Amino acid sequence: MIERISDALEPACIKLDVQGRKKPEIIAELVQIFADAGKIDASGVITEQVQEREAMMSTGIGGGIAVPHCLSPAVDETILAFGRHRKGAKFDAVDKKPVRLFFIMIGPTGAHSEHLRLLSKLSRLLHDETLKSGLLKAASPEEVISLFAEREGGGAGGS
Repeated sequence: MIERISDALEPACIKLDVQGRKKPEIIAELVQIFADAGKIDASGVITEQVQEREAMMSTGIGGGIAVPHCLSPAVDETILAFGRHRKGAKFDAVDKKPVRLFFIMIGPTGAHSEHLRLLSKLSRLLHDETLKSGLLKAASPEEVISLFAEREGGGAGGS
């Protein structure tokens, strides 16, 4: 069970230059981070599941942040990735503003409580303007992880 966001993130699951311009492209690009890191085999299936979840209600939570997520039988444990879009992209955010910070989370089917707990923890942390500013400026994946580790109390986490 994941206790800290900094422990869930790893450098291979952080992309600081997301290129997609529209929601479906961005979701596919974020899911591809997991495939490239060897976390999933079925990127097409997961992309479809995230897009279905997104069709129910946008995960663009405002403030330049989106947290697309779903539960899937394609994973055995919760996985988390971070993507940053330098210019910002349209993602149907509640405040109608462009999204620059994306966190995608895929949990195993049936892991509802852990999924909600992590979403809540991430949401609380992202209310920290210093953290958001740091994420927008981070020069490396390791710096992203360190920023979360500092906010969660303690040094850089690692998994």
